[in-house]
Amino acid sequence: MAKQTLKPRVRKKKWFQVLAPKLFREHVVGEIPLYESKAMLNRSLVVNMMNLTGNPRNQHANVILRINEVKEGKGLTQILGFEVMPSSVKRIVRRGRTKISDSVIVATSDNKKVKIKPLIITNTTVNNSIATSIRLRVRDNLARLVSRLTYEKLVEEIMSFKLQRHLGSIASKIAPVRGSEIRGFKLIEKEGVRVLKPVKIKEPEKIVEEKKEEKEKEGIKEKVAEEKAEEKEKPETKKEEVKEEVKEEKKKEELKEEKPETKKEEVKEEKQEEKKPEVSQKSEISETLRNEVSGAQKRKDVSRELETASQTKEVKKEEPEAKEDKKENNDSLAADSKK
Repeated sequence: MAKQTLKPRVRKKKWFQVLAPKLFREHVVGEIPLYESKAMLNRSLVVNMMNLTGNPRNQHANVILRINEVKEGKGLTQILGFEVMPSSVKRIVRRGRTKISDSVIVATSDNKKVKIKPLIITNTTVNNSIATSIRLRVRDNLARLVSRLTYEKLVEEIMSFKLQRHLGSIASKIAPVRGSEIRGFKLIEKEGVRVLKPVKIKEPEKIVEEKKEEKEKEGIKEKVAEEKAEEKEKPETKKEEVKEEVKEEKKKEELKEEKPETKKEEVKEEKQEEKKPEVSQKSEISETLRNEVSGAQKRKDVSRELETASQTKEVKKEEPEAKEDKKENNDSLAADSKK
């Protein structure tokens, strides 16, 4: 009889279901054939967003899921990333528009690092300076907003397209915007990655204090500069002082040489001053005599005027008498002629 050989048992694989995250109501996304359900852990898969939401408008994006837990033979997933298809980006970008893209690594409030790639498309062509200002404004606001949110809340904001609209409204303050998207985001688990920190908005009191400190520093710098300038000018001032001293010494020597002549002049001036009182007395006497003579002459003039006035009055009295005599003579002559 032939020997019977035992065939080894072949293990058959089973299909295990994969569920969507809680954000998408945990419905079945797919199935994986495995020997055991534990082998599903840390496996990743890419799912179209339309299959998660049931909205055909979301078919331009893919969601990266990772199985982080197995419960009752079913794999529970976590959102690891999000990607927009390049073909959809090409449809948005047209001639006469500017594409402003960026890539930023930011940290959430629960200390998870996320790489986000924002995309802004302007309505018209824009200069490089305006594009850089939009890029910096979006980057700063994105870092500030993400630092206030948890990772789950951030994913929810991106999947509901609220974050995209917010970034578009920020960019529209600088230039008109055609569209705003997030090309992708991804959870980074590596250590030692540099994270963009948001710029802290300063309170008004702190701003005033900083301005005061800056003014004080400027005042100190000005004083130091003045002191340095004075130190540089010191040798020049010393030279000038030496020159002035030399000039003063020369003047003293000249004064010493001129002293005998000045003494003679002083003696002459003293003599003239002694003569001055005599001359002044003589001048006073002459002035009194002149005043007396002028007073006598005035008196004579007044007497003469009085005499002339009296004479004129007498002449005026005699004139009417003479007129009457003439009339009488004329009347007598007229009577004689009539006879």
